Order: sequence, then structure tokens, then C-alpha cells
Amino acid sequence: MLNRPDLSQIFSSKRITELSFGDTRFIEAIASSFEAELAENFTISEVYDACYSTLSKTFRNEYFLKNIIIQKILLGKHSLNTATAITEFRVGKSKADCVIINGHSTCYEIKSNYDNLDRLHGQLSHYRMIFDKTYVVAEESQIEKLSKFDLGDAGLMQLTQRGTLKTLIEATTIRDAIDASTLIRSLRMNEYLELVKRIHGYKPDLCNTEIFFECERLMKAACPTKLRIEFCKVLKNSRKNDQHFLSALPDSLLAAGISYKLNKSQQNKLISTLNSQHRKDALCITQSLEANSLN
Repeated sequence: MLNRPDLSQIFSSKRITELSFGDTRFIEAIASSFEAELAENFTISEVYDACYSTLSKTFRNEYFLKNIIIQKILLGKHSLNTATAITEFRVGKSKADCVIINGHSTCYEIKSNYDNLDRLHGQLSHYRMIFDKTYVVAEESQIEKLSKFDLGDAGLMQLTQRGTLKTLIEATTIRDAIDASTLIRSLRMNEYLELVKRIHGYKPDLCNTEIFFECERLMKAACPTKLRIEFCKVLKNSRKNDQHFLSALPDSLLAAGISYKLNKSQQNKLISTLNSQHRKDALCITQSLEANSLN
């Protein structure tokens, strides 16, 4: 059996991109370690299911927690018709692990058993500048440390042994004005232009070197409540998740489907590759070849 970090590689951007071009060599190497769990004829998707099941018991890393948030909150409490999930959303010097936008913005900062808490104070101070709510999501072994940690307005969620999310501390809704200078630097140009248009009724007609600072000025001048509301509307629309693509993926790849940027051709090829049939007796992979595939 391959070690846990090796298994977790199949959920990386590199390996998903390889599959989106039809390259299954790495996943076939992984499949050779799961022969007992796989049927005589199996799909690449079933290899992912087997690997994810193993990791859920032995190696709950950041990807696993992110995927749980997508499953239990985006699709469990909301839906792809009413909410949008964004991963690795930059805020100041921090990156929010997962943000879910519906009528409000909620940030989820993940602290797996393999993370330390050194940067958490700074991360939470950044997130409260623009989001309505923030939750820290952690496993049981981190909860004792976090219970002694000053979370401020942030809430606390625990990933249980059963793979559910349990709210231990409810997050406080932030009522302060959004920090417009932080917000605009988290947005793409088309997003902050659309945000200004929604608030002021027009888009500034200036050269690129001037338009950013004019939009920043106009956002600072906006009604704080309206800025919060319109910010959510803009992001929910501009970063809308691809419902058709996500519905075709196995549950284990929902976070990958949201996080990794694939064009339509790659998406279609990925789905085709995941559904492709393979046979156990074709897995003639030696330990040497397997080791080389992991490099």
C-alpha cells in the first residue's frame, strides 16, 4: 500500500490536469494498490472513491476538509442554484480556504491536524474586513487548542469522526463597514467595475492606470450596507460554479471541480476519463514503475 501523502496526490491540480488530457498512468499506479477493493472491471472514478475512503480514515488533510465543506454546506444546506463556493480567495496577505456566497458571505478557514495555528490571528483579522461571517473548521485534536484561542467574531466547527460538521461556536455576523481597499484588491477588474456600476449606476470611463483608484474611491464612498449586499451579488454571479460539470463528478472530486481551472474541452475529457473502463488484469505495474510514476 502506498503511503497516505502519495495517495492524496491524486486530488492535486497536477493529477487532475493529467486526467483532463487522458493521461491515466498515475491513477493506474494507485489502482494497483487497491486491487482488493476494485471489481474486475473498474472505472477511474471508482479508484478515486476507494482512495478517498481510505484517506477519510487515515489522512484528513486540507483537501479532505475542503471537500466536506462543499458537500455538507454548499450542497447540503444550500444548492448550486442559490450559492457559489470559491476556494483560495485572497484577502490581504491571507487566502481563505473556502468562501460560500449566497445572500451573505461566509469564510471557512481550515486547520487540519497537519496545520499549526501560528498565522490564525492574522488570517481572522483579514477575513473580518470583508466577510459577513468566518468559521474555523478543524478536527478533534485541534479543538482543544482552539478552545483556548481568542477567535474574536469567528465561529468554530469540528469535523467529527463520522465525517460531519458540528458547530461548537456560532460565528458573529460582522456589522462593520467593509474595508473597501482590501475588498477591491481581492476582486478581478471586471468584478470591481460591475460592483461600482451596481452601486453608482455607471462604470468609470478612464484609462487602465486610473480606473483602479477611481473604483476604490467610489467603493469607499458607497453605503456600507449596499456595498456588502452588492459585493455578494457580484461574486455569486462572476464566480458561479459549473453545475453541469460538478454533477458529473464523483463526490470525492467536488472540491477539485471548483478549485482547479479547466476549460470546457478539459472538463469533458476529464469526465470521459473518469468513466473509462479498466481491467485488473491490465494492471501490470511493478513496484519500480509505480515508484517512478510518483515522481
